[in-house]
Amino acid sequence: MGGDALITIGLTGKYCSGKSYIASLFAQRNIAVIDVDQLGHTTLETVKEQVVTIFGKQILSATGAVDRKQLGAIVFADSAKLAILESLMHPVMVETCKGLIEEYKEQGKEAVLINAALLHRMQLDTLCDFACFVYAPSLIRYLRAVRRDKASFSSFLRIAKAQKDINPECLIGPSAVYILENWKGEGYIHRQIDQFCGTMGI
Repeated sequence: MGGDALITIGLTGKYCSGKSYIASLFAQRNIAVIDVDQLGHTTLETVKEQVVTIFGKQILSATGAVDRKQLGAIVFADSAKLAILESLMHPVMVETCKGLIEEYKEQGKEAVLINAALLHRMQLDTLCDFACFVYAPSLIRYLRAVRRDKASFSSFLRIAKAQKDINPECLIGPSAVYILENWKGEGYIHRQIDQFCGTMGI
């Protein structure tokens, strides 16, 4: 748990609920943000050799980098393979996240936000004083996925199936979980974040 000097907030939600956009709004309020998805990019390169050994060279792009979409298609279609990938990456990402929290604490930051879809699965929720769950209806999330990722309906369903544990009830650690509804326009989400920050005194 974060101490008096640093409030640690977890931000989570399902695929295409708008977590990164919400995180950017917190950043505008001078709150430090740890983007766990970005940590995943760096970590994937760190464990690249092991990943290629397990999943094969077909996951590599022409430049030799790991093709995240190709890897995603493999693991989201097979829960056992997803678990293997997570067992390689998550411990590294969690330790990096803990290190960043300590850095922000030493810098005297008032609050830090951990933006992580898998906040609970990675047990990052146990580090949080509070949590925000970003909610958007499935249809809206699907339309966003089509627009942003050119997702097919079947690929959207595969990801949804793999994210069954991403819900407010699963979160442990935070003393309170706040629902942020991100589907009714920018003004509405801004007001919700203002209210949350006001409640937190940040």
